[in-house]
Amino acid sequence: MHVLYLDESGDPNSWDIQNHFVLSGLAVHEGQIYNLTRQLDTIQAGALPGITIPIAFHADDVREGRGRFREMNPTDRIRLQDNIYSVISGSRFPNLVVFATIVHVSYANNSDQVLHDAFGDICQRFNIFLQRSFQSGHPAKGLLVIDQAHERRYRQLVSEFQRMGTSYGRIQNIVDIPYFAGRRDTRMLQLADYCAFAVYRHYERADSTYFNVIKPRFDRRASGQPPDGLKHLTRVACTCEACSWRTSTRSR
Repeated sequence: MHVLYLDESGDPNSWDIQNHFVLSGLAVHEGQIYNLTRQLDTIQAGALPGITIPIAFHADDVREGRGRFREMNPTDRIRLQDNIYSVISGSRFPNLVVFATIVHVSYANNSDQVLHDAFGDICQRFNIFLQRSFQSGHPAKGLLVIDQAHERRYRQLVSEFQRMGTSYGRIQNIVDIPYFAGRRDTRMLQLADYCAFAVYRHYERADSTYFNVIKPRFDRRASGQPPDGLKHLTRVACTCEACSWRTSTRSR
């Protein structure tokens, strides 16, 4: 089984101060969860010696030096960010696969539509990944785990998608109801937060520092192929990684 951990960056209600909303995360094979968790535990032990309880790594908190990271100097915080992203970049397909759907302000009508379309899109891309795994001789089902801070937003959407499908088709390979957890409960949601942060910074701030680190981990049909796991929902001309190859091939 692959578990897709999802988190947001940006706010679907704040188009007066932003141009993008991002829903992103990573699908992790169940056999890799323990190993990835231990890697992040080791990173914490090096960055925050003496603290034995798990501290939630939140990308914005580390970058801005908030909470437990207030007393860390900027160089150490950058090193910590680099180490966390190395956990993502150091994993290999299909043990860890990144997905992201980005909504541009030109595509946004209201917050409900933004969430419906972004979530439906990323669920369908995860479902297609599971279908390809089955066709290649590695049958697997999928499970969704979402940050509990957003539970009210997504519980009804999942029920709708499982009953009626998304705009792109049915998601029969995603089993059961979604599970909602806090970032403190699982290191994997912390990694999902880091994926969303990197994608948001790339699209909203033209800062590709960490986007380029995780870019090879986006789902794709084969090595060297374009990133199927990355989708930009926009109504204006765009030449980003997600849009350029779809424009040239007239593919979704």
